[in-house]
Amino acid sequence: MILQALCGYYDRLAENGNAAMPGWAVTPVAWCVTLDLDGKLAGDVISLVDAKKPQQMLTPQQPKRSSGVDAAFLCDNTGYFFAADEKRGQQKREASRELHREVLGGVDDDGAAAVLKFFDADVQELSDKLDAGNIVFRLEGSEGYIHNRHAVKSAWVRHYEKLVTTFEKGQCLVTGDIDIPISRIHGNIGGFGQDKPTVVGFNQDSFKSYNLTRVIKKGKKEEDYNGTNAPVSVIAEHKYTTALNALIADSKHVVRMADTKVLFWAESEARNEEETFSALFGGHWDDGKSDERILDEPAAKKIQSLLSSFESGKIPDTTGFDKDVTFHILGISAAKTRLVIRFFHSDTFGNLLERIGQHYKDIAIIKSERDRDWLTKPIDILRETAVQQKYDNIPPTLEGALIRSILDESAYPYSLYNAMLTRVRADKNVNRTRAGVVKGFLNRTARKNKQEETMTVALNLEERNRGYLLGRLIAVFEKAQQEALGNVNSSVLDKYLNTALAAPQMVFTSMLLLHKKHLAKSDFNKGRAVYFNQLVGSIMEEFDSTGFPQTLNAEDQGRFIVGYYHQNHDLWKKKETSNTTTEETNNV
Repeated sequence: MILQALCGYYDRLAENGNAAMPGWAVTPVAWCVTLDLDGKLAGDVISLVDAKKPQQMLTPQQPKRSSGVDAAFLCDNTGYFFAADEKRGQQKREASRELHREVLGGVDDDGAAAVLKFFDADVQELSDKLDAGNIVFRLEGSEGYIHNRHAVKSAWVRHYEKLVTTFEKGQCLVTGDIDIPISRIHGNIGGFGQDKPTVVGFNQDSFKSYNLTRVIKKGKKEEDYNGTNAPVSVIAEHKYTTALNALIADSKHVVRMADTKVLFWAESEARNEEETFSALFGGHWDDGKSDERILDEPAAKKIQSLLSSFESGKIPDTTGFDKDVTFHILGISAAKTRLVIRFFHSDTFGNLLERIGQHYKDIAIIKSERDRDWLTKPIDILRETAVQQKYDNIPPTLEGALIRSILDESAYPYSLYNAMLTRVRADKNVNRTRAGVVKGFLNRTARKNKQEETMTVALNLEERNRGYLLGRLIAVFEKAQQEALGNVNSSVLDKYLNTALAAPQMVFTSMLLLHKKHLAKSDFNKGRAVYFNQLVGSIMEEFDSTGFPQTLNAEDQGRFIVGYYHQNHDLWKKKETSNTTTEETNNV
């Protein structure tokens, strides 16, 4: 299913002329060497590196190398072109010379002739400027590169087609075609630094089932034909690897979630829908303000309106969007030479919007005027689980689990909930994102168990859960302390939070006595003292007969956090309103 969807995306790219044909690939190229008609170096070596990045160029497809010697056609490194390898330099250059003789022999073209003369001559002195990276050739006095000359391209196509006919034949698992050449070694996937993982590969006997391997001769060596174990045709393998690399390289079709890359694409042309999905998940989107606009201004405004609806928890207006177009979402990461599939999800755009909308509704929680308007995207949630909020510290198992729960509309993973509790206890910080996710977890879990969803967006004066009430109580104690003493090095929350969550009975009596001392200070506002006493009294009604609980379970600890956030927000809101009223009175 995954490979079929990727092949479909390749076909969509190919229709628009944006995909490399079989035998060709987009390759990073660092240098261009100019040859004269006699195959000698002419002029300086041209650097194709911009901002420390090699130029991405369509070239003849390079072979997949491990530790052996395997030359590439007209795009290779200094080891193969200039024998710049202390151990196997001459062996590599000889392999490259044989390949170019085989492909270009008999080709009537000045560029082809210059390349053959280059390899037939002794190794020419290498420019000191030339270091690591792929090299291509151009002919002096001619435009373009030699590998793009018509006669040379035709020669490479003939060679590639002939090479494919030597491959083992079988039935392709992706297309179902019978008696078709099967890819022996699948191409690498870029975008993971030095790691160049593959989707399909068998490099150990334990990975090979039913002895589905063939021994083939490659020159004087024998190698396993590992592709037989998972037969994918040469064409299908080219399509899916090209599509994967194109998606990873396109910022409009990929969102990074720590170690996981979330790729997404529609089965047909759906620019507005793809931009919307990207914006909802924290990726790139065109807001209509850039110099090179992708979207027109009305489309950009429509997407912005949709985002605002999600942020406020309202039902969005999807008029003008194609709700029936099928979307594919693929989560991948790399484990050295292996590509790890974290998740794969296919659905219509309309269904995805409903599920994503439900997610944002579940984590929605009251915000103050100090909070900026923003959509709490999945990467924002993941960052709140990490030590020092660093991407590198995000627990790797959370990424796929969170996205799956959003797309499947299932309960949020308990590991996410536990990570939020852990960071709250460690940082003594309950912010909007953490409180919202805890609220969402509790409500989704209740919904899954067909129980009542009790966690509200704002302060709920009717909620009598003991954890929620204790959270409200410590928020009141903290605010009274702040008004009595100003900013202190260690607040009530800093000092007592962990014990209050684990064993509230041990500390709440002491905190209550400390609270009364704060209110008794001579300079404490008497009106505010009355307000705090009444507020504490209304919360304490639940504990007058039973006393404070000895412990709180994990779910009630979450309700504690939500209760604290709700009450803290309400207290600051009332204080801000009170200050505004006082200033207005003084101005009068």
